[in-house]
Amino acid sequence: MSLMVIYFGYQKRDGDPDLRHHNIILGPRYEELLTDIFERKILAEDFSQYLHIPTMTDPSLAPPGHHAAYTLIPVPNTLGDVDWDVVGEAFAQKVLTFLDERGYIPDLGERLVYQSFVTPDYFEQVLGAYAGNGFGVEPRLTQTAFFRPHNRSEDITNLYLVGQGTQPGGGTPSVMMSAKMTAREIARDYAIDPAIVAGVPAAR
Repeated sequence: MSLMVIYFGYQKRDGDPDLRHHNIILGPRYEELLTDIFERKILAEDFSQYLHIPTMTDPSLAPPGHHAAYTLIPVPNTLGDVDWDVVGEAFAQKVLTFLDERGYIPDLGERLVYQSFVTPDYFEQVLGAYAGNGFGVEPRLTQTAFFRPHNRSEDITNLYLVGQGTQPGGGTPSVMMSAKMTAREIARDYAIDPAIVAGVPAAR
């Protein structure tokens, strides 16, 4: 699948609802929404979203009295017939209006100080992701763990890979492990003391 990601900044207000750094807001459907996204590849009337407000944890990420946020909405990839140049702005407004009217961020429209968004076209055209997919390699058995691209490229000399798209896979713990695995490969190839990779100063 792909994503619409709406970035926005808004003014704080006393008495705001108790949102967190990470917020998952599920829509009224689950299985049918996934069918719309993955199989029908249509933009449904309803949606689910992940609302990220890092200033709940670190207020220094926005000017005093403000929050920085983004909300991520799963949508079909570009193999569908959605024309994001036509529907993108209206869909972004629909999502922000939802957050306002459902009471997640009351009066958000009046409090917005910044807003922008990216669509599946961005993932495809700017980031080069196939069909605008937002999450890299599909996590199926034949593309999981050892079957993902290895941390040392088997095709290009001196190219090393790190992150959720390579071994061992997605998720923060796996990405951290990927970094360690790649660092070990580099240390082995360049005869670097492995203690350095482990965070221990090299012996003199």
